[in-house]
Amino acid sequence: MDFDTRITTGEKEIPKIRADVFFRLKQGEFITYADGKDKKVQFKLAKIKREFPQESKRFSQADLEENFERIYIEARSIFN
Repeated sequence: MDFDTRITTGEKEIPKIRADVFFRLKQGEFITYADGKDKKVQFKLAKIKREFPQESKRFSQADLEENFERIYIEARSIFN
């Protein structure tokens, strides 16, 4: 049997099957493609420790203006 005369029945169905698999992925599942083959990979969900955020530092308006001026001067020195 010649390779040229052989007809594969699922040739036109492959894109439909791949689309179906793609749209049925669950959370944490991905499709990888390498060396002409695709493979479904699932990452395990990590246990997330829930807690309140730590209080952030408070900056005064003077601190913010001083920092802005420092950054502005440094940025100008790069282009001069």
